[in-house]
Amino acid sequence: LLAQLMNMLSLVHAILTALIVAGVKLDPRAWLLRYATAALGPYFTFGMGYFLVTLSFVFAYVFFLPLFLFGAVLTTALCLLLFKLVMPWLKAKEQEDQDALAKYEQDIQEAAGEGRFSWCNGRWAKQWCGNAVCGLPRFTRAQLREVLWWFDAGDAEAQLIVIVLGVLLPFGGPVVALAYYYQGMDDVTKPFTDLYDMMRVAILALATITLSPFIICSTWSAFYAYQGVGNDASMEFIADVYHHTF
Repeated sequence: LLAQLMNMLSLVHAILTALIVAGVKLDPRAWLLRYATAALGPYFTFGMGYFLVTLSFVFAYVFFLPLFLFGAVLTTALCLLLFKLVMPWLKAKEQEDQDALAKYEQDIQEAAGEGRFSWCNGRWAKQWCGNAVCGLPRFTRAQLREVLWWFDAGDAEAQLIVIVLGVLLPFGGPVVALAYYYQGMDDVTKPFTDLYDMMRVAILALATITLSPFIICSTWSAFYAYQGVGNDASMEFIADVYHHTF
């Protein structure tokens, strides 16, 4: 259900972007926020309310923190890979790729002018084949730029805040409280207000993915333990959760 809701959120963002391109005057960020509040608000309010009222968070931090860390560490590693390696590499190669593409287009036009625009033209065929083989890395980088153009959180401090609050949320709560006490809430939320809308959706999706097993398994365990089946049966249930997870 959560995956479908996140997918619908991205589709709504695509629809709003298409309407802007078509000339419709609207604020896509405001409408995306309205849709997210209407679609996700009731689920998150009920889920987090139940998580807190039933003291499921005690079970979560005591028994299921390793379960959360497993997914959170992998997600953090993926974010750092994109932030520190992939995106800087794509930006550093962008001008070089544009120059190489312009040179290829010029060469191919000159080759086509010498004869027929087909394999019968040896120079054209040579240029085309050379670009197909040697230009594959450039083509791959171009595709990645088209897909990941929105994956930008700003400087290193903003990237850290995004990871701590978006991926490592159970550990980010105390950080938010301290930052609010010493600096005010604006310094904490500023990195999120400067993000692309699609980046916000991605962070929300990553937070949902990492928190889902943490919240769901602890809620199940609390519900099972409150039946009064005894410590042995409750621990056996928790062991079964880890067994089926890994």
